[in-house]
This record gives sequence, C-alpha cells and structure tokens, in this order.
Amino acid sequence: MNAFEAGMINRRRILGDAWVDKSLGEANALTAEFQMLITRHAWSEVWGRNHAGAIDDKTRRMLVLAMTLGMGRYEEFGLHAKSALTSTNDTALTLDTIKEIVFQGAIYCGVPAANTAMHVIADILKSQGAMPPALHVVRTGTVSSTKPTVVLSHALGFNHTMWDGIVPDLAKQFNVIAYDHRGQGASEKSTTDYSIDALVDDAAALIIREVFSKGGGPVHFVGLSMGGMVAQALAARYPHLVKSIVVANSAMRYDDAAQAQWRGRIDTVQSKGMAAIIELATTRWFTPEFRAANPQVLERVTSILLANEPTAYSRSCAAISTIDFRRSNTSISCPALVIAGTRDISTIPAWSDDIHASIRGSKLVSLDAAHISVVEQPAEFLRHCLEFFSSL
Repeated sequence: MNAFEAGMINRRRILGDAWVDKSLGEANALTAEFQMLITRHAWSEVWGRNHAGAIDDKTRRMLVLAMTLGMGRYEEFGLHAKSALTSTNDTALTLDTIKEIVFQGAIYCGVPAANTAMHVIADILKSQGAMPPALHVVRTGTVSSTKPTVVLSHALGFNHTMWDGIVPDLAKQFNVIAYDHRGQGASEKSTTDYSIDALVDDAAALIIREVFSKGGGPVHFVGLSMGGMVAQALAARYPHLVKSIVVANSAMRYDDAAQAQWRGRIDTVQSKGMAAIIELATTRWFTPEFRAANPQVLERVTSILLANEPTAYSRSCAAISTIDFRRSNTSISCPALVIAGTRDISTIPAWSDDIHASIRGSKLVSLDAAHISVVEQPAEFLRHCLEFFSSL
C-alpha cells in the first residue's frame, strides 16, 4: 500500500466518505495535485504515525479542534467537530468533550474565539436535528431581583403537575417555576443525550434563561426522586445558580443490585410498553391507605405514566441508574434540606441518610409517606420547605 492509499484510508476514517468524496469530486487541474499532497503527507505521514509513543487518532482529533479554534479556522473546526460527532469508529467525540475543548479555548485563545466555536457547534446540531430539546415550563408570578424564585423538578415518569398541591401556597411568597424534564410531560423528546449531565444542563439553562436574564438571582431548587438527583448535581456543577436545594425521596448512587433492577425495568418498558409498569410504579409511589382513599389521584397518575413515550422513559431510566454523587456531594456549599419518606421503598430512608451525611451542614427531615411524598403529604412537605427557606 502506497502513501496515497494509506492516507486515503485515514482521511475517510476521520472525515467520513461524504466529505472526502465531495473534496475529490471537486478536484480540477488546479487542485488535483494538492489533494494528492495533503492525502500523502497530512493523512498518511502525520495521521498515520503509529510508532511507540505516538498519540492516538482521538487525541489528534482533539488537538485539531483546539488548534483550529485558536487560529480562528472555523470552517476547519466545524468540519472536524461534525465528523467527530457523527463518526462511528473509535475516533468519535461526545458533545461534552468538544464543549470542554471550547471551554479551554475560552481561557487560552480568547472568549470571542470560543463564542464563535459555540455558534459553529450549534449550527451543526441544528443541521442534525440534535439541539437540546425545549422544556415545557410553567411559571407563577414575575421574576424580579426582589422576590426569590423556587424551581421545582419532578420525579421520573411524572410531570410538573406533581407539584400542584404546594404551588398555590408557595407562590404567595416566591416566584415559582415548574418544568417537565426532557422527554417527559409536554417537553420535547431528545434523540440524543439523556445523561444526568444533560438533565442538569437543562436545569441550568432554564435558570439562566428564566431567572437570571430577567434580573433574578440564585434560586431555591426543589427536586424529588429524579429531580432530587438533578438538584444534587446542579448544586455541585453550577453552585452560582442555586441559593439552596431540597432533595426529596432521592438517591445519590445505586449499587449493582439496584442497577440490575433498573435494567429490568428498561427491558420491560421496551418490550411491553408503559402499561406493564403501572402497578409497580403506583404501589411504590403511594402507601396503601393513600391509594384506597384517593382513586382519582391514582387515575390521574396512571394517565400521566401511560403518556410517557417508552424510548424516552427508558433513556431517562438509564441516565439515572448509574449516578454516583458520593464525591461531588462533598463539594456542595449551599444550604440543603433532605426529605425522606419513612415508607418509601423506591428510595429507602437510609439513602436519604447517606445524602444528608454527604452534604456538609444539610438538614434531614422525614414524612410519613411513600415515594411521592409531596402528593401524599403536601402540607407537611410545604411546611418543611418554607421553614427551611425562612431559616436562610
């Protein structure tokens, strides 16, 4: 195999057949020799270096992105960013990795260069239909710098109506924002990322857009179950956005047995649909007494669960099944209230104890409730939140 053939293999592997075919198809008497040159030297001699100590092609790709960003070669940056995101081989890069390269570029190459690179990435995502999904948001009151804001983040499979029992009274003292997680409720479905980091980025973007851009400041972030997981990671990754967090009926990690249960639920939903887990969910979410006394609530919750699209629900399950906040929780510096349900078998009280122990200075309270404690005990849930907020 000669240098041109070897270079062509590397060129197609890194940039993809479509782009290479386009470049070669546009070759003419002026550019043909140049195409031969870069294929032999750039793509064979440099990209083909494989001696001991040579860097791998994924690292080369990251270096190219950093260098083209720094030099303002945004067309080349976009070419490599797009091929990195769409590649199906071991040179592929995640969007998070490319974002980190841009963040580094903001420091060492300048904010204007990084800002332009972000716009290039956004254009790529738009062209692929892969922009982060729009979230359905429900607001009460007008955000201002004088009135604090509470953001409410619901449990897996539910939607913003989970908070209906406390919103009216909460809104007497606070601006209240409730939202549906990506892929749930009335929010858009994401065709790409359902990682916990993506859910946290959704929450951060919401706070910046809905609160900070309107003159508001850090928010009280209240999350239950999956929402409580978002609360923990949000406080660790975006401490400047939160004044306090409430983590209700949640977990900070799942052991191997619990992860196996999540995989089982995913398999069930994917093979049999949402109807197959209705009884499991409702019996774990609410105590027997509550279910017997509130058939209308069970009917409403069942309809909400059934409205979930199985693929989006499964991706959300996968996103939270591998969480591990044992290390990041130790960095949380804002005040935190942990709420446990004494009869919660989905996120057992001991898991709330663990969260409480991991967040320095946090407060722990318990409610006589199962998993969705804010629906079972709205008055008590609200009372603990208000007392906590007023103590700050």
